[in-house]
Amino acid sequence: MSSKIIRVYLLGAMVLLVFYGAIFYHTVLYTENQSSERRLALISPYHFKLFGQGFDGEIQIDPMLKIYDQYDILPSSIKRRLNKNWQGSISFHFEDDSEYSVFAQQVMTNKGLAIVYALEDVDAIEWDDTEFAIFQTVIFGLGLLIYIIAALFIIKMAKRISTPFSTLANKLESHDNEKYTPLSIQGELSLELVQMLTSINSYRSRIRDAFMREQAFTRYVSHELRTPMTVIRGGISILRRLDDEKVKKQSSRIDNAVIEMEQLIHTFLLMARNEDSDTINVDISDEFIQQIVQDFESTIKANQVSFHQELQCNFSLNVQPLLFAAVIKNLLKNAINCSVEGNVSLFISPQRIDVIDNGVGLDAKPRGYEGFGIGLNIVRDICEKYHWQFNIKNNQGDGCTASVIFNQESAVSEL
Repeated sequence: MSSKIIRVYLLGAMVLLVFYGAIFYHTVLYTENQSSERRLALISPYHFKLFGQGFDGEIQIDPMLKIYDQYDILPSSIKRRLNKNWQGSISFHFEDDSEYSVFAQQVMTNKGLAIVYALEDVDAIEWDDTEFAIFQTVIFGLGLLIYIIAALFIIKMAKRISTPFSTLANKLESHDNEKYTPLSIQGELSLELVQMLTSINSYRSRIRDAFMREQAFTRYVSHELRTPMTVIRGGISILRRLDDEKVKKQSSRIDNAVIEMEQLIHTFLLMARNEDSDTINVDISDEFIQQIVQDFESTIKANQVSFHQELQCNFSLNVQPLLFAAVIKNLLKNAINCSVEGNVSLFISPQRIDVIDNGVGLDAKPRGYEGFGIGLNIVRDICEKYHWQFNIKNNQGDGCTASVIFNQESAVSEL
């Protein structure tokens, strides 16, 4: 803000300085000409009386002034610029830098009524070029000095105006800002800044209230949802004691659904808390990836998918294990369900995760599946939490490629 104010002032002041310099220059020249013409118009009629007292031709009144009783005896340079019947006052500036003022009036002479002329050498009383240049330099120097003083004042005032805004921006960027406490700024504040600060504090208050409600909801959900899960698990353990294959089969399905639901709930709770206290350095190995992938073995067989996984090397990643597993599971779930009788490949390296399939792609809805929904939204939210890059795009042929690129803050290191 301060730089914009300073630039606008300096540009505007410079334009004004040049403008008034040009106005001053032309005003001085115009004033000199007008003064010479008026003075000549006042004194000439007094000297023209000589032509009625027996004088004629050219008369030298003083070193500057000459009078003439007829047009033909005027200097040729003047005659070229005057009409023979012209009367009045005028100034001429010639190519040799000389300047003359001319006054013409009809008076009674010895020869009768005639137009007579007065010619004055203006250069004799005007400043020469050196004196005028010195005067202009002095005036320009004074203007430049005033310009610099005003510029320093404007710079100081601009910084004074912008400092509260910079302070407010720094407070909004600080880590203490996560508490959403009201902000205050010291110093003289403008009305606009006071209104902005009031609106920001009001908005922060609403955010704090919403955040506290979310934290309370997370605590309630964490407690209330685990209780019915425990009850369901207890019921399943009792049902498994029955010697019935159908009951055992359904109990196993319910147990798997409960495990998946618990993991999903835990994932949501970790994301809702938005805390990194559970983040640890996880060793990514073939065994770790296999534990994640084994949950999809039945789905892979059911969809007749040819699955391939490849881990470039073992490495350590700073992440919550359950959230890392959720990323891979949701990417695989989308790829497998969209690639019936197709191919799905999982590539993992210390820099990224890539899931490639040759299924229906992003523009079509897979058969019997809801398509790209909450699963990819979960992946996107987890990536935002850890500042990873996530993108999914169609392949040149069939299918699509989903990629997660880790950042340096994840503290990736090879083992």
